[in-house]
Amino acid sequence: MAKTVGEVNWAAQLWTPTVQQRFNALFAVASLKSLSAWIQVSSEAAEVLILDGAMPMQDDKAFPCVVYVGGDASMQPLGRSSQGWVAHLDVEFTLSDLIDMLDRAAVFLMDWKARQKEAVPLTLQRAMSDLQEQGMSCLHCFQLKSWVVLPGAANTAQNLRALALLARGPIAVQSLSEHSGVELPQLVSLLSLPQVQAVLRCSPKAIEVSRPQETTNTTPAASITRQWVQKLTGWLTRGGRS
Repeated sequence: MAKTVGEVNWAAQLWTPTVQQRFNALFAVASLKSLSAWIQVSSEAAEVLILDGAMPMQDDKAFPCVVYVGGDASMQPLGRSSQGWVAHLDVEFTLSDLIDMLDRAAVFLMDWKARQKEAVPLTLQRAMSDLQEQGMSCLHCFQLKSWVVLPGAANTAQNLRALALLARGPIAVQSLSEHSGVELPQLVSLLSLPQVQAVLRCSPKAIEVSRPQETTNTTPAASITRQWVQKLTGWLTRGGRS
């Protein structure tokens, strides 16, 4: 049978000889009929942990899938959530029961792995790499968590306008360029400065803060609101301290 859901790493713990013998005999057949290829590994590397349900409860929270074989199902934390899936097999489980369990675990893991991949935090290094590759189409926003003092050559009016916009909240690169008048290569250089990197944060473009709609009279890119000019002046007066 063709395997359609990749590989699944599994391990077993605390089995009585009777349970282990039955499981091993049926698993040898069930694993060949499962959607996935099942690979036995150490407990530390397992995605599916098989436990003897008659044994004392173990710390199973570190595993996305846990299956109890035998024991009292009402005493086991059965169910499915975004964090994990816990199932029960009767101690007299059949080959069909085992195949069904293996396939359900494989399908859950496929979905779980996809969610884990989506949940990986966006790193600044990744965002900067995407910025250099995608330019104005970069799908990330940037924000300053605190003000920074720029070194000599970088301490220009355009860069200060860009920093002021970054300090307001998450902003996409295209908006940052349009409102500050800073071109992409200069923005990449600005955001790459060690002083800026230390306080720079990134986020998905979808959460960029909304901005007031522009009036029909176009405001020059070099201009900035009086409120932010005053705030910027205050920062500079205090030597860049918040």
